[in-house]
Amino acid sequence: MDHADIENLIAQALNQGRSVLNEIESKRIVAGLNFPVAIPEPASTAQAAAATAARLGFPAVLKVLSPEIIHKQDAGGVELDLHSEAQVAMAFERIRTNLAARMPTARFDGVAVQPMAPGGVELLIGATRDARFGALITVGLGGIFVELLGDSVTRLAPVSPIDAHAMLSSLRGSAILRGARGGVECDVDAAARLMAGLSELMNEHPAIGEIDLNPVIVHERGLSIVDARIILNPSGIAPAVPSDPNRAARRENLKRAFNPRTVVVIGDKRANSFMWLRSLKALRGQLYSIQIDPAEIAEIEQLGVENRKSLTEIPGPIDLAISAVPRQIAPRILRDCIAARVGAISFFTSGFGETGEEPGIGLEAELRSVALESEIALIGPNCMSLCNPSAGLLNFSGLTPNDGGDVCFISQSGTHTVNFCAQAAARSIQINKAASIGNVTVLEAADYLDLMAEDPATRVIGMYLEGVRDGRRFFDSLSRAAIRHPVVIWKGGVTDSGAIATRSHTGSLQTPNTIWDAVIRQSGAIAAASMDAMLDAIELLARGRPLRGPRMGLVTMTGGQSVVITDTFAAAGLDIPALSSGSYAELKTFFNPVGGSYRNPLDAGGTIDPALRNDNLDRILDILERDPLIDGVVFEISTGLRGAAWAVSEHELLKLLDRLADFNRRSARPFAVILHPAHIEAVVAKAKRLARDRGLVVFNGFEQAAQAFRTSLDYWSKRKIN
Repeated sequence: MDHADIENLIAQALNQGRSVLNEIESKRIVAGLNFPVAIPEPASTAQAAAATAARLGFPAVLKVLSPEIIHKQDAGGVELDLHSEAQVAMAFERIRTNLAARMPTARFDGVAVQPMAPGGVELLIGATRDARFGALITVGLGGIFVELLGDSVTRLAPVSPIDAHAMLSSLRGSAILRGARGGVECDVDAAARLMAGLSELMNEHPAIGEIDLNPVIVHERGLSIVDARIILNPSGIAPAVPSDPNRAARRENLKRAFNPRTVVVIGDKRANSFMWLRSLKALRGQLYSIQIDPAEIAEIEQLGVENRKSLTEIPGPIDLAISAVPRQIAPRILRDCIAARVGAISFFTSGFGETGEEPGIGLEAELRSVALESEIALIGPNCMSLCNPSAGLLNFSGLTPNDGGDVCFISQSGTHTVNFCAQAAARSIQINKAASIGNVTVLEAADYLDLMAEDPATRVIGMYLEGVRDGRRFFDSLSRAAIRHPVVIWKGGVTDSGAIATRSHTGSLQTPNTIWDAVIRQSGAIAAASMDAMLDAIELLARGRPLRGPRMGLVTMTGGQSVVITDTFAAAGLDIPALSSGSYAELKTFFNPVGGSYRNPLDAGGTIDPALRNDNLDRILDILERDPLIDGVVFEISTGLRGAAWAVSEHELLKLLDRLADFNRRSARPFAVILHPAHIEAVVAKAKRLARDRGLVVFNGFEQAAQAFRTSLDYWSKRKIN
């Protein structure tokens, strides 16, 4: 079939009120991909089925034909390995009886008859269409068991044969395709071409909603498409998110808002302790208040902020307005800002679409409609606005300005935005820009991501997301950003209960986790499971060097810790290899093996003098630095034995940290230290601060360090491939 034939077949089915093509129709379409497909022949009686099977050849397969049946196995509608006309006739009657018993209202149109395919490895290969991310391709190992085994991979289309090969290789059971345990090596090239063909088919025929080829039996040469099902989308492809003709100008106004010369706060009140005016007291531009209540104005002026009663009273252009007015007034405030040619406005106000009820939904729709008719950058609503510490643009009074940073953060949660910025400072992570984006009514995550990725000061980007409206645009922006910088994504709503919570938090619609996993992996971004995990990864990515390989050199101070750190790093998929012979020869000349070991990991407590009266620490680290079998180095600082001494005098601790910092400066490999929380918490906390002041990357424990190094390896491995 050519494309015109396929469109005609689809139109005919839709005109008949059918959204599911039968197996014969589905296989005719798949045959158009130039794959050998055994197209079955219909038979409406047992005698016709027997005669058809004899003509096509035994063994034969019968499958029920019914417009109401999607899963034939569940209806008892499949009979395999039939070797005679008599067996075929009896199988026909069993299928009829099963259908009548299990689905009595389903129409029985007979059976499809085809020869049974030779043996091989069974795959499920399919395609579907997501309302936000478009066409998707899935491959799974195990045929009917794919859902039980969970061994499947999904990627966004288009999928090339090279992409398809990578998908097949990432299956947990991919070794089966390569002939493991004495099996035959399968024709994965044929499977990859079929996956690429389905990708093209979905792209060219938007009325196809789903294609399910299950099973596809892959042989030593070629493959057999045993069953095929195509489900149509009667309304055609889901409508695309309308384009924004003012997007370029809107993004320029967003850029203005991040570096404002004039900020106006509308409606700040004593009831919330003048939160916004207090947060912006360090603003390096001009700050104004808009308030008409005389009782509020007096206290605003006591804060040293000039108050006006109208935007028209503000001299010069306004780059950013922050509104804290009740939701019913928000559309009027937006119109006033547009009339005053304000560059951007963020609404702290909540109670819009996230409520799931009117009037919130209607008010948010009104905000969107009004904003799209202008060039204003609408941030939120239901958000904590923008943060640029170098400009004194802060969105919480507990944050402090800086002289410029290199880490950016985008979050649909205002609390997560504030917490990230506060905790980042404690880790010596300097914020470049942060954005709390709330309900993403006009500006979406992609807009902020594009702006931050293009900033030459940016080194790493973190994100907390609950959902996106225009999935394809987000994926394209994420892919571009991840080529330039590590992008670490913490996805909220990964459980069913969490997905429900996101609806009431920011109004985000649920997208299956398999699709999010595909988006993150395929774009080259990296996933984090929590705020702490994201901060750990960002600290290493922003402060450390790229990890180019999985081989770690580990140094501990006790034997028990050396065992645990090995297990932890190995569980994260990192290697702890034996060192080179040259390293062992050098270590043997000075290392004290009594109560220790110079295998990797190095149990070095008996070799490194606690008071650092010898240079053995430097010698050990330099050996690991020179070893060609090591890609990264981690040093555990043991506070258990020396914490009490450090509490009395910092001299020994400072000497240790200076030596480690000196090694970090001269090393070409990523290096980090681990400082466990101990019984002397104040000493550990101070040691971490002093270590970070010296440019060292610090982790609380083995698990945190192992996951961060694994994340770094995942990102830089993808960058190397791309």
